[in-house]
Amino acid sequence: MTASKKSFEGRNISNRQSSPTRGRAPLGSAMPLRGLLAAAGATTAMAFGFGSLALTSVFIRPLEAEFGWSRADISLAYTLSSIGMAVGGLLWGRLSDRVSIKTLLFIGSAGMVIALAALSFACSLWQIYAANFVLGGIGFACLYAPVLAVTGHWFDRRRGLAIGIVTAGGALGQGIMPYAANALIDGVGWRLAYAIMAAATLAALAISMPAVQAPPVDRVVAAPVQSSARPGFQGGRLSPMTLLSAAAFLCCACMGFPLIHLTSFVTAVCGSSDVGSLSLLIAMLFGGIGRIAFGLLADRAGNLAAYALASFIQTACVAIFPALDQQLSLLALSSVFGFGFAGNMTCLILCVRQFAPAERFGQSLGIVMLIGWVGMGVAGYFGGFVYDSFGSYGPAFLGAFVAGAANLVILGVLAASSGARAQIPCGRLPNPAMSL
Repeated sequence: MTASKKSFEGRNISNRQSSPTRGRAPLGSAMPLRGLLAAAGATTAMAFGFGSLALTSVFIRPLEAEFGWSRADISLAYTLSSIGMAVGGLLWGRLSDRVSIKTLLFIGSAGMVIALAALSFACSLWQIYAANFVLGGIGFACLYAPVLAVTGHWFDRRRGLAIGIVTAGGALGQGIMPYAANALIDGVGWRLAYAIMAAATLAALAISMPAVQAPPVDRVVAAPVQSSARPGFQGGRLSPMTLLSAAAFLCCACMGFPLIHLTSFVTAVCGSSDVGSLSLLIAMLFGGIGRIAFGLLADRAGNLAAYALASFIQTACVAIFPALDQQLSLLALSSVFGFGFAGNMTCLILCVRQFAPAERFGQSLGIVMLIGWVGMGVAGYFGGFVYDSFGSYGPAFLGAFVAGAANLVILGVLAASSGARAQIPCGRLPNPAMSL
């Protein structure tokens, strides 16, 4: 080989190593098939994960009828699945930065399928509770951080849109799975409905999870650190991650009550369980659109601005719901609520990445989502407790509105802080440092 040829190849190698986008194509240009398949698999995991957690909303009716349990008691199952997501998210989030993704995907998939199958045999509340805790803590929590990190790895530009598309799968799952389960409950009973959900989850994850693979290590560039992920005070002020964690709790508290009790609320107002389940389906279908739309908005206007707008829409909707008593208006507002609430998930993930060091993304996301899922679980139980105590969901809607308003105040404080003023529009996800 001639000296000139060696020099030319050396320059090429150097250029490839220094290029900030080497080996990965931006969304909308030529994307490797492996990257597209990984994103599709991540979307599937989100759909069945969030969809499985939302099943409690339609199983309240048959469990209440068969066993005579109160709505607060049944709603506690969702609270425990949320606590499972919180605790499991912290554990698996830390491990996702250092453990093989194949191991995590296997554990998470098995946990989800086993939990759903066990629910079909449940005869007591403690069995319902245990299965739901496993569903969240060992099941979906184990899939959550890894599939998001892998997705972000394949897309260098327009990452907000990419994460929006993947998280849109969660919104669709939250609508489609409960709607299908409600039809199955009416047709074959609640036990067989759970069994069919378990079989569908097994088939979907077995087909899609093998495609969720991170890019080769030499093709990945870690994003620059924007802020410290340490909680507490920085420079005499609450750190951005502390404020973001508080916002996550209040945001999820605002959305948690409607997610679990919207079906029951609309059913009570309209006198039809079909309309009740349809309201949740409509909310989640528009939620899929919202997650993509807010991902695009985050790319253009900034992560925090998009997050604040999504939170405002969600908060306004929970204030309006109790004033409506017509089917058409309730379904219309459900669509607006779904569009707004779903954008929170996309933007929260991007904000965590913005304020967290790249090498601790999994851990940071686990901490924030732990706090968020606690808020979600508390709100779900609170809604059932309020209904059992007052025979109305009105006070619960008021509580959700207060939580949403407080969340907007915290986001305003975060926007005024020095870390928020330095935000970059396009959210980036780090190298999860997973072994392949």
